[in-house]
Amino acid sequence: MQKAQRIIKTYRRNRMIVCTICALVTLASTLSVRFISQRNLNQQRVVQFANHAVEELDKVLLPLQAGSEVLLPLIGLPCSVAHLPLRKQAAKLQTVRSIGLVQDGTLYCSSIFGYRNVPVVDILAELPAPQPLLRLTTDRALIKGSPVLIQWTPAAGSSNAGVMEMINIDLLTAMLLEPQLPQISSASLTVDSRHLLYGNGLVDSLPQPENNENYQVSSQRFPFTINVNGPGATALAWHYLPTQLPLAVLLSLLVGYIAWLATAYRMSFSREINLGLAQHEFELFCQPLLNARSQQC
Repeated sequence: MQKAQRIIKTYRRNRMIVCTICALVTLASTLSVRFISQRNLNQQRVVQFANHAVEELDKVLLPLQAGSEVLLPLIGLPCSVAHLPLRKQAAKLQTVRSIGLVQDGTLYCSSIFGYRNVPVVDILAELPAPQPLLRLTTDRALIKGSPVLIQWTPAAGSSNAGVMEMINIDLLTAMLLEPQLPQISSASLTVDSRHLLYGNGLVDSLPQPENNENYQVSSQRFPFTINVNGPGATALAWHYLPTQLPLAVLLSLLVGYIAWLATAYRMSFSREINLGLAQHEFELFCQPLLNARSQQC
């Protein structure tokens, strides 16, 4: 009898251990899967945000590049003749703030102001240049102090003449670089050594918040880079992991209960009885029955 009780006690203990292990494995597996999927989702959103910003800016700059080639033949013509085509081109390209013609290092015709006589070096120190340029600077004529993106296309065979297009980059970045919390806390556009930070305008250096990660994507067509700053996919996944505990606990309890039911058939002790019979652990005693009157078996 004591041996049977010991077997039952051992069985129940082993049964509880098996169910507990199943529940703990389910809990750990659920949390691990949710952590990995959340981390991948965070990283995917950051990459998609940066790639989308690069693609949209490329779509804006490509028509401007093609349009400047059309305007190059206007260089040298009187501003009274070239002004109307400049205005038409600026109206067609809605992201352009103004288009100017430069000859002998002087901006002599503008789509907004008409005739001008302004040294182009006063607008941007690197102009005129013999090669195409893309630079961030501030507007000093129309909306003073606002950021603009200057695209310079030089005339063939001349380093002092070309087409200068001012792009309303502040409006574009306000739409493209709006941070998407919590994955992205800040975003910026980098051209050469200057940065246009969302909400802060032009800066010479980007802030580097502690415990944040920076992700960069550069355009394959134009010399600019999109910078995305955030807490990082892994850190964010760790931060939100406790929110997955209720689901993980429910699943672990369910699996533990199923394991408890699945091991219930062992309560019949059929295995122990069969093993005992095979090892001759049982003895059979026969008690004869006698007839009380005849004393016959």
